[in-house]
Amino acid sequence: MSKVIREDIARIASEFERELEDLEGKVVLITGANGMIPSYIADIIAWNNKLLHQPTKLLLYSRNKTTKSSRLGHLLDDKNVRWVSGDIGKPFSIPSRVNLILHGASRASPASFKQEPLDTIDANVNGTRTLLEYAAKNGLEQFLLFSSSEVYGNPPKEQIPTPETYLGNVNCMGDMACYAEAKRFSETLCTAFFRKHNVATKALRIFQTIGPGLRDDGKTIAKIFSGAINEGKIVLRDPGLSQRSYGYVGDTARGILQVMFYGKSGEAYNIGDDTNYCSIKEVAEIVKSILNVTAPIQAPDRYPAGKERIENRSPDILKLRNLGFKPKTNLETSLRRTGVHYLETGI
Repeated sequence: MSKVIREDIARIASEFERELEDLEGKVVLITGANGMIPSYIADIIAWNNKLLHQPTKLLLYSRNKTTKSSRLGHLLDDKNVRWVSGDIGKPFSIPSRVNLILHGASRASPASFKQEPLDTIDANVNGTRTLLEYAAKNGLEQFLLFSSSEVYGNPPKEQIPTPETYLGNVNCMGDMACYAEAKRFSETLCTAFFRKHNVATKALRIFQTIGPGLRDDGKTIAKIFSGAINEGKIVLRDPGLSQRSYGYVGDTARGILQVMFYGKSGEAYNIGDDTNYCSIKEVAEIVKSILNVTAPIQAPDRYPAGKERIENRSPDILKLRNLGFKPKTNLETSLRRTGVHYLETGI
């Protein structure tokens, strides 16, 4: 665990100390546990265990076997953690009784969606269905689905920032459809199980998240850092004029906990930052500044012909704010902490 992540975890665990007492003696299953956002939740719960008489047991699912070099490798010797390796999109069983499920398993980069579209669908549809079937049969206390802002597709300008009431504009035959439509259908599954079986589901529509743990697997922000640190230049795939709201992973984790402890079952919540709104090219300029490098930014003059793209994306988080949440980390700080993590651990 890097110094930056350790600082985040300690701060968030302290903020939610009273709420985390509700998990005392319970078993929490997290899928996709080594992923950027699920790993923060796992770390927060594990960190808080030192304060509990009866620790929270963590059942952590991961596609690949967890090793010391994995994001959560530091938990391998934790007696309150049990690891299960396997493909959540294929038939699987849950080896022990659990109280809460956080389903975060999914491919997370557009490059991998295009390479493995069926696998992307399976993790989000088959995996969600299997977990909901378990929830319905075993009286689960709560089921949190890691959904995505991709459920909204390409909203028109009048729907930016985008509220949960916006129904979406998704091209079901586009490059991102395997992910966007799978997330949409996984939310439909949650709604069906909530209405028919009274499973306490909550859908987390997570917007663009940056911070420690962001993998260099084709995501734009990771490529910007990698270019600046390792290649001496930042190469953008397009002019970089599209705008996004960038939430810090620590704030995203705080938003998830806010919904876990105070959200209403059967509903969806935008999780993101409604303040850090800027273009990709502006992000590249900030990264250059905080790293103090002279790496040139190379960007084409126009967007590739025929390429599907999202012009702008920003969340309306009034619903989340009404639960008591507010973002705490501005964009420059988010990028600075990401850079410190990369310089410590490598990218």
